[in-house]
Amino acid sequence: MFDEKGRSLVSGHHIAFEVTPRLEQVYVGARVVVNCQDDTTRFRAGILAELPTRKNRLRFLVFLDNHRPVYVGLTLFYLVCRPLPDPTDDIQDDTHKRFMKQYIRDWPYPHLTQYKPGQNASVEFNGVQQRCKVEMVDCSLIMVVSECNQHKEWIHRGSLRLSHMPRFLELRRREAEAGEQ
Repeated sequence: MFDEKGRSLVSGHHIAFEVTPRLEQVYVGARVVVNCQDDTTRFRAGILAELPTRKNRLRFLVFLDNHRPVYVGLTLFYLVCRPLPDPTDDIQDDTHKRFMKQYIRDWPYPHLTQYKPGQNASVEFNGVQQRCKVEMVDCSLIMVVSECNQHKEWIHRGSLRLSHMPRFLELRRREAEAGEQ
């Protein structure tokens, strides 16, 4: 959006269509822009991660480029006009970029850990693992509450921020390499 009048030359992967996409146009890994009504920034870029099913109550899961996962309806996101061949190339954070590459590679069977409300979890916040409690589970997401400062946040159940996930993925990679030999 350009608040001031004028023109600007931008690349096709930096703009999105202004019409709601049709279901046959969307796919896991599609580059999208989400209308974030509760945010100071009106639109945020991300990657489509789940298509609507009964399991996710007919919602789309999008991983925003700032790591935040959100469930949205079809009318709240727009397809990027000319996405790059690798949709993760626009992601600045290397950890999130690696997670998204792994997620897209593992789709349709991304690894999800099982949690129940009240269960303890160790989650990385600002580079430090903190003890948290799972407050809610919403399909592929969990809301965790930090025990030290009561910070609440939705994270994906396969997030690399969960303390055991990097170890699990490394073990899985080694097993795959051993199987290839």
